[in-house]
Amino acid sequence: MALLRSADLTLKHGFTHFIIVDGKSRADFGTYTTPIQSTTTGSASVYGNTAYGRTTTTTTGGQSFLITRPSTTNTIMCFDGKPEINGLVYDAQFVYNSLAQKYGIASGGK
Repeated sequence: MALLRSADLTLKHGFTHFIIVDGKSRADFGTYTTPIQSTTTGSASVYGNTAYGRTTTTTTGGQSFLITRPSTTNTIMCFDGKPEINGLVYDAQFVYNSLAQKYGIASGGK
């Protein structure tokens, strides 16, 4: 998705190619604990002067889940035309069309 966004920004600013000059990936971690909820159901019967009862309590929740939030940041340099440099140069329109199709995004760009 970061590569798709890089291609999108390149095209939106009127450029045709880009390189990634710096890329960072990280993941933030957290936990979520579901709320605890108890439900009690019961019944009672009366025989003469005596009452008999029965109750059942069911408790759910309290489970903890680890949540991971990944993120990626690219610093790109854009070019109007393919530069004559050593390294990986991306054709923004090709990248955009390829990844937009893969992720089911309407093709845009130029």
